[in-house]
Amino acid sequence: MDNLETVKLWAENPYFDTETRSAAKKLLSDDKQNEREECFGSLLEFGTGGLRGIMGVGTNRINRYTIQMATEGVARIINKKGKESDASGVVIGYDSRHRSFEFAKVSSQVLAAHGIPVFLFREIAPTPLVSCELLRRKAIAGIIITASHNPPEYNGYKVYWENGGLIVPPEDTQIIEEVRSIKRIDEIPTVPFEKALQEGKVEWIDNQADEYFLENVRKLSLGDRENNKKLGVVFTPLHGTGGRLVPELLRQQGFEKVKVVAEQMLPDGDFSTVTSPNPEEKKSFAMAQATASEDDELILANDPDADRLGVMVRDAEKNWQWLSGNQIGVLILDFVISALKLQKRLPQKGVIISTVVTSPLVSKMAKENGLNAIEVLTGFKWIRQAALRFEKEQGGKFVFGMEESHGFLMGNHSGDKDGVWASMAFAEMAAALKENKLTPIDRLNQIYQQYGVHLDALGTQTFKGTKGMAKIQQIMRELRNSPPESVAGQAVVKITDYLENKIICGNETRQGPGLPQSNVIALELADNSRITARPSGTEPKIKYYFNLQGKDSEMLNRRLASIQADFIKD
Repeated sequence: MDNLETVKLWAENPYFDTETRSAAKKLLSDDKQNEREECFGSLLEFGTGGLRGIMGVGTNRINRYTIQMATEGVARIINKKGKESDASGVVIGYDSRHRSFEFAKVSSQVLAAHGIPVFLFREIAPTPLVSCELLRRKAIAGIIITASHNPPEYNGYKVYWENGGLIVPPEDTQIIEEVRSIKRIDEIPTVPFEKALQEGKVEWIDNQADEYFLENVRKLSLGDRENNKKLGVVFTPLHGTGGRLVPELLRQQGFEKVKVVAEQMLPDGDFSTVTSPNPEEKKSFAMAQATASEDDELILANDPDADRLGVMVRDAEKNWQWLSGNQIGVLILDFVISALKLQKRLPQKGVIISTVVTSPLVSKMAKENGLNAIEVLTGFKWIRQAALRFEKEQGGKFVFGMEESHGFLMGNHSGDKDGVWASMAFAEMAAALKENKLTPIDRLNQIYQQYGVHLDALGTQTFKGTKGMAKIQQIMRELRNSPPESVAGQAVVKITDYLENKIICGNETRQGPGLPQSNVIALELADNSRITARPSGTEPKIKYYFNLQGKDSEMLNRRLASIQADFIKD
């Protein structure tokens, strides 16, 4: 079928609900051709974080029918692979976004029709909690309905495999191939939700999951309860799932001076008190800052599915300072290494894993402390894969993983980044520093003195719609085919192309790092600066990561401004 025929099917087939049919009918008029193309011109693809898109009518939108299609693809692959695994059943969680619970039930109905047991959270649940529960139950897969930190009009669909991490090849492409083979949405088998519950095909998950998760996270504590009592903390889940666990975890760890942002503790799919529910943006902390008193030294913020952590801290002058994901990760890593060394528990064959766009400081800290350092592609699924592979093949221990987009993990209780554990870890670190009359800013400067000053920044360009996707691909093609010889007066001395797996140094071309193919290009300049470009896997953006190092932060700031001005073109 061409797009027009598909739209007619959605407009006329009584299988689709009245609202969907009405919206599809409006797209049939000639003046709606562009909008029709946006909604039906393609099929949502699995990116770095699964499916993610605007809610609405069409095959390129998140709605109950594209959720059905995705789950049908998942169910077929589970049934094909079921005999290869002892795992069984699917754990399903969801966040506070509009229609998330509905989409979770839709997923349950499809899986139940395929005879696959479903374990469904009764309440909204953080992503790391769902991953932990998947591992606890030895389920074969997990589904989480979330769009992470995207705006309110978005929702998404993450698929996890039995190792607790997001799916990677070949499963992701196999699922999409199955979805593409679906001829008629109205032929996807389903079982009514209430019937599935009555027949025991769907089972509710209640508080036992929380208790198990908190017990395992608390085992990772490296802090001191007496220090924790003295730290003033403000916490906000930004209307998401973190409010379910973080305040209770901090209480259990002895934090007595914890305030929550009451208005933002309420689950709200409109995220009505923030411009964006994204702790990677300073403006999302406005209400938390207003809640804080002079005695509060730390603000913790999770994104809506609580797999990310954002932080603000007081500097020596008591002013609030927002920290980047790289800075948060470096501070947590320093705390982890220092505490494990003090307790004589730093593993002889430990590994720190970061991504190719994360600050090089992370790998430097790992190596200088006798730990292995591995860099993987963007996306925590690759960190999980590398951690499991290192432990199996090297007989070592995964210590810590991070990505610059505010994702952090210690231990194996979850197969994805954990903003709940990270909240505890950062708070315990801040409490320990306070006991030594230091702020996190003080400690960050000490780290720079020890390892060299690092400045890491992110730049983005947004291009919406199908034309925007084409524009992003054009920019990447031009960068690959005609890379600049210099940037801001510094020669480009090395180019790493992760799509073609090659490294170019002058006239010499050699084999690349051997990671899975990905549309990523990194340029290294003569002054050791690094620029990495990649299309976002979850948003209509191209992202530019700038990593600079030197001896002087003021000089690096000036250098960064020059590089950004020269490299990012309108």
